[in-house]
Amino acid sequence: MSSSANLNAKLSLDGVESRLASLANMVIAAVVLSVGTLIVAIVILTTGGTSEDATLEDAITEVSQGLPGFENLSWETITATAQTQELNFYLWSDAGSSPRKWIDEHLTPELAELGITLNRIDAVYTGCDLSGMALSCDVTDELAAGNTDNGAVDLVWINGANFATMKNHNLLYGPFATLLPNSVNFDFSDTSLSFDHGVATEGLEFPFHTAQSVFIYDEAQIPSPPMTVPALVDWIIANPGKFAYSDPSVDFTGAAFVRTFFYYYAGDLVNSYEDLLGDFDELLYNERAPAVWEALNLIEDSLYTPSGETSPWYPDDHIVIRDHVGNGTLLMDFSFQASEASTQIIDSVNPWPDTMQAYVLSSGSIADSSYLAIPVNAANKEAALTALNHIGSPGSMFVRSTPEVWGALQSFDPTAESVMEWDVAFDYILTHEATPGVEELAAGRLSDMSADWIERINDDWVTYVKNA
Repeated sequence: MSSSANLNAKLSLDGVESRLASLANMVIAAVVLSVGTLIVAIVILTTGGTSEDATLEDAITEVSQGLPGFENLSWETITATAQTQELNFYLWSDAGSSPRKWIDEHLTPELAELGITLNRIDAVYTGCDLSGMALSCDVTDELAAGNTDNGAVDLVWINGANFATMKNHNLLYGPFATLLPNSVNFDFSDTSLSFDHGVATEGLEFPFHTAQSVFIYDEAQIPSPPMTVPALVDWIIANPGKFAYSDPSVDFTGAAFVRTFFYYYAGDLVNSYEDLLGDFDELLYNERAPAVWEALNLIEDSLYTPSGETSPWYPDDHIVIRDHVGNGTLLMDFSFQASEASTQIIDSVNPWPDTMQAYVLSSGSIADSSYLAIPVNAANKEAALTALNHIGSPGSMFVRSTPEVWGALQSFDPTAESVMEWDVAFDYILTHEATPGVEELAAGRLSDMSADWIERINDDWVTYVKNA
């Protein structure tokens, strides 16, 4: 078994052992399920990861000639070179944060087993006139000085706006994402991965994890929740004072709720949202937006307004809305965190009713995938490619998805062969029935809009809804 296969098997066992350790005081039924998860992990280990290894070997053969700059090198040669390299990883990871915990306690030792020395570089978000991330300017300056292959950064955790900037200025290496052996664990034809905030990814970045919006309802009060946006409009009007949303011009969650309406009404009324992706289209926007404002104005008088607040009530922070869900005033909610209902139900301060359930609309829900990319002049591309392939393995994704480490929703394709071998383990992480299953979430993912679309929508909402 290769070193990467050995490491993935070790991750399977270590990760599940960690989960088992946390279950010491739980009921027998949960322990039985944990044992089932452990059996899955042991099968992967004791069979030598046969299915995954076979897939991996096939992928290695297919992509050995494809990686830009390494066309004549096999994957094994690339990973062997990586064993002598360092990896300078540029990312946000404040002290005490989940990313810092994962980097320091998990990824660093895991890559060390592959011979790679990881150096964490704290991202800087000031001082660059190209984008909000200083790396865009840093790489530009390096290239201007003739530094084309010895850049200071090898791997970067990148958001949609910064990706657009670096792509447009030719600051990224690739395309590589679909050529890595573990790319088979992702569906790159899915628009939630083929577009990053409306910008085509085109193999220039690799999936890291995903946030996904869900609606939440009280099963005890709503036997059959609305499954489409028009049905939601009807429900809000028929149940005045039982729903609220935050001001999208200042709150991320409220903005995502309004975009959900855009995906239906501005998507030509047939859920054809893909024409809203890409660069902002003024003509299309002016043609489609009025239908959205009409629908949002239609529900305004039926939204909840707390005593003492001015109607219509659009709070600056969606968190205050969740307090009213907790006390039973509101029967539905919206979140950009798929596990919101589960988290709120077990909250020790203001727990939600245990009858709250998250779900995905039949037309899908907006997902915001997070990515990793390689600067075009990275000095240690072999180490970056090897690290990315490891990060895309089922074992690494399982570790990042565990609540003890990060709890990050992963972007994998649940039908991928090697991922299916981990199905029980991944399903077990979503232990609370209030959270949708990974298959339901993956099937409903819709790629998010670009920043210029979002900014215009949020600004115009103030004009055509809040102040109308």
